Amino acid sequence: MKKNVLLSILLILLALTFGSCRRMAEKAARKVRIEAVEEFRLRGLTGAEMVLRIANDTRYNIELDQVELTLHYKENPAITLRLHESIEIDKRSTESIATRWKLKAEGLAMMLVARDLYNDDSSQIRVSFRIEGHGGPARIDIAQEKMLLSDFLSIFGITLQELKNQIRSYSDGVKNTFPQ
Repeated sequence: MKKNVLLSILLILLALTFGSCRRMAEKAARKVRIEAVEEFRLRGLTGAEMVLRIANDTRYNIELDQVELTLHYKENPAITLRLHESIEIDKRSTESIATRWKLKAEGLAMMLVARDLYNDDSSQIRVSFRIEGHGGPARIDIAQEKMLLSDFLSIFGITLQELKNQIRSYSDGVKNTFPQ
């Protein structure tokens, strides 16, 4: 009987500990954010470089080992970006970090995404992402499947119009790199 009571107490303490870790991880997730994409450059047909301004208001260094983001048109993947190498964000800091990405683009789906963005219709555009790494004692494993583009952008406080303006300024920069 005493053995069952002791086992029950241990299980309750274990459950409380897991709940506490989950709350700690959720709290930490609110304190880490991408504040801006400062630069974006394509590197050939299958690569990209981005300079991200990332804020880490936690008391732990954070290392992201795997990050993947996929833009979907309806159910079809249009563009997938996969972090090429891990990145580390120092505790209690805001840093601009150069990142390298592998890029996979599906031509037709990508053109349909561009058409809908141009026409201010993002209803068929979805975003999936997965982030893995660790911050202090907690493992980071965040994923979301096919959320609306507008919902994804609102996480970063970006409107669809701001995204369109950013794409337009990027494409103008690309046009200016080729001889007329």
